[in-house]
Amino acid sequence: MSSFARFWQNNAAKRPLVTLALTNGALAGIGDLIAQYITLPTDPGPKKASFLANYDAVRTLRFFTYGCMFAPVAHKWYSLLDRRFAFPAAAKSVHQNKAAMLLVTGRRVAADQIIFAPVAIAAFFGVMGTMEGKTMSELRQTFRDRYPEALVGNYVLWPAAQLINFGLVPLIYRVPFSSVVSVFWNTYLSWVNSKNTTAEPPI
Repeated sequence: MSSFARFWQNNAAKRPLVTLALTNGALAGIGDLIAQYITLPTDPGPKKASFLANYDAVRTLRFFTYGCMFAPVAHKWYSLLDRRFAFPAAAKSVHQNKAAMLLVTGRRVAADQIIFAPVAIAAFFGVMGTMEGKTMSELRQTFRDRYPEALVGNYVLWPAAQLINFGLVPLIYRVPFSSVVSVFWNTYLSWVNSKNTTAEPPI
């Protein structure tokens, strides 16, 4: 095990919410950094120089802040799902045990996608829009324009990702796992979104 992994595990054991918040914030910031590198308009000349000229550090800071805020909420939600849909004790046969675990995992994913995902996406637009200084009417317009597409996109990727997350990943690692997936998710949505608007991508 690397020294960084040991350092992360030690801190997660002592200060789980703080560690998850900073980890999620850093990964959210990385996702925005990648998204900006791909989607920002470039001037003639080297890509690196053009990117640095157009890079919006405040936008990345907003993503970092939101990631830090979201991590404790997600961890509490994942903990609730663990308690509400606990894995059963080992069955008499391997087949029965696998079937029972798959059923519990499916229930966790269903609850996550039916209850939590729609609320989380709505919260993203609200929090990010507020940090951007949008008015209430602008927030409502952003919600009308982008929420349905974001929700549909969520259902393309996240059920499969959460099936792995809830079925195989230990609780303390579930927020970081989701954050890693979100790096690619944010980058993709930002690229798609940049073809029509310059607004922030959902996560």
